[in-house]
Amino acid sequence: MEKSKEINLKISGMHCAGCAAGIEKRLSELQGIEAAQVNFATEIAHVSFEPGIVTELEVYKTISELGYSAENAESAKDHHAEELKIAERNFISALAFALPVIAISMSSMFWNFPFLPHQYEGLILLILTIPVMFYSGREIFIDALRQTRHFRSNMNSLIALGALSAFIYSTYMLIDISFKNSISEHLYYFETSAAIITLILLGRYLEGRAKGKARDAIGALLHLRPEKGTAIIEGIEVEVDIKSIKPDMIMLVKPGEKIPADGKIIEGNASINESMLTGESLPVDKGVGDTVVGGSINGDKAFKFRVTGVGEKTFLAGIIRLVNSAQNKKAPIQKLADKISGVFVPVVLLIALFTFAVWFMIDPNSPMLLKAPVAVLIIACPCALGLATPTAILAGTGRAARRGIFIRGGDILENTANATHVIFDKTGTLTQGKFEVVGFRSLDDENDERLLQLAASVEANSNHPLARAIVDKAKSLNIKSIPVKNMIELAGSGVRANINGNSVIVGNSTAMENEKISIEPFSEPTEEEMAKGRTVVFVASDGIVLGYFALADKIKDEAPAVVNKIKQSGREVLMLTGDNYKTARGIANQLGISKFEACIKPEQKALIVETFQRAGNRVIMVGDGINDAPALAVADIGVAVGSGTDVAIESADIILVKDNLHSLLEALEISSLTYKTIKQNLFWAFFYNIISIPIAAGALYPLFGFGLSPVIAAAAMSFSSLFVVTNSLRLMRV
Repeated sequence: MEKSKEINLKISGMHCAGCAAGIEKRLSELQGIEAAQVNFATEIAHVSFEPGIVTELEVYKTISELGYSAENAESAKDHHAEELKIAERNFISALAFALPVIAISMSSMFWNFPFLPHQYEGLILLILTIPVMFYSGREIFIDALRQTRHFRSNMNSLIALGALSAFIYSTYMLIDISFKNSISEHLYYFETSAAIITLILLGRYLEGRAKGKARDAIGALLHLRPEKGTAIIEGIEVEVDIKSIKPDMIMLVKPGEKIPADGKIIEGNASINESMLTGESLPVDKGVGDTVVGGSINGDKAFKFRVTGVGEKTFLAGIIRLVNSAQNKKAPIQKLADKISGVFVPVVLLIALFTFAVWFMIDPNSPMLLKAPVAVLIIACPCALGLATPTAILAGTGRAARRGIFIRGGDILENTANATHVIFDKTGTLTQGKFEVVGFRSLDDENDERLLQLAASVEANSNHPLARAIVDKAKSLNIKSIPVKNMIELAGSGVRANINGNSVIVGNSTAMENEKISIEPFSEPTEEEMAKGRTVVFVASDGIVLGYFALADKIKDEAPAVVNKIKQSGREVLMLTGDNYKTARGIANQLGISKFEACIKPEQKALIVETFQRAGNRVIMVGDGINDAPALAVADIGVAVGSGTDVAIESADIILVKDNLHSLLEALEISSLTYKTIKQNLFWAFFYNIISIPIAAGALYPLFGFGLSPVIAAAAMSFSSLFVVTNSLRLMRV
């Protein structure tokens, strides 16, 4: 069986959530389609299929047969600006003709005598209404006809049916007056047709503008990419197109220029503005050996760098893919709205027919006979339901991206908002992950230098942070290493090697215990060190402990405040570390964390997360290293901090570009506000339809003589969608 293939398609021609639901349903019915998800707000379809059963061409063909057009989302041109211009033009042209129609129709309310005979007035209204209906609003009727041909219906079907009902009835009345010289009390409803179309076009124009703002995060990231760069080729500066840049090329970045690719500085110093990637307004000082990210902006000094990543392999390209993916994923809370949107239009058509039948039986001459069914058709809007969740996700993930927080999807936002526990890895997450030797002691104080030489010699070939700290300490005191033989790693506890025929072990208390070496001579001072949160490493030779090192990993400045804020939010905080219990307790006490697990091996972190999940908790795991990747993957929400490894970032659901835990608080806040906004939007969409449809059907007319005008219904329908989008846009100003 061939491996499943996934494609993202940009779909044009959708006008409501019902359209999206219809495409989703039809694609899901195709044999070989594993999953189909259509996002009305972003106009993106994500399709997963088995190439051996169904082809990509068949997917395109199916969408085309439904009356929509599709193209590959990655290569698709952004038509938003062009579509917005067309929407604006259609609204303005409709308004130009609709205003005189409304003015003429309303004149009878202020004057008791007509300025023109009824038939001439009706003819003028007909002539003015035709351009509104069939020029400005032509796409509504074309799409409604297309849906009818495919035995389907959507929001355009309701609008077209409502506007046409009023238009055809009014045209019939005009013909009746002209040829039979008869006069009806309820003469014309041309202003209803014109006003409905005009208000719908206004709503779609405003909605398009608002949705464009919600998608600004992607646009802002795309604009970071420069078009040109300066390459150094055989010592000569050459301006090259960004597409021509290759790995290992030497690039020159002049003051004020955008960096064209990812790389490492090989000459010069720079002060670089990475605010669009990290949300940090202050420039970052960098020198030789430091990495630079394509899209960031150089300060006032020129520098050279060697290219390490270009095109789709740059950090910026990865972030753009991540944000795109996030904005196209649905939150679980959207499922109910999608189900309702899928059957909404047919149900509304039935309600409108039922309304007509009831009023016909009650009073065939009642003005509600036409007004009520038309108002029902117009006011019922599945658009608000379809936009409620995706627009909030667009705005929420966009706002987070501007702060250097990249969230993989709407489901992550919802899970984060509902999380009950936050579990932190200690080293590199709550602490800086940079150990330094703050003290060491031997059995005989005169042998301190010898102790450091033995430890540094054994640790010289290790990349462990503790080992590097001991080696660096020796170098700072000009103590040279001596040759070692037969070096063996003691899993999770230390290192053993032979020096001049002696067996030397450098490791923690577990290593000493396993080798049955007593550390009693140093029990009191090491207890004091561990109570301060320091890590203790012992040195032993031929079964006798020679001394110890106390190493400190400084707690991040912001960590205590962040932990306190998370606890105040009602979430429980836990810390995991491979350190011994006493050192872990010292760190936990400084951070205000009451629950922690010490002596934890990498594979045990994931088991601890699963234990909390089985108890019914929703867990956020925060880490930065390779050994955190399994726990990040199994957690409900995995959070990788910016200093983390590629493996940790790949396993995470949320990436914090800044190596600062305040970003975690921002991620939690944005998630909570986004989820709250989604619930507000859905409440409004449901409440609006539950209340408005009965009123439009005339439920209040028998008691109060009040019936909802189709014109007011059109305004209310447009307002409902606009309300949902603008409510979501508030997230951009958080």
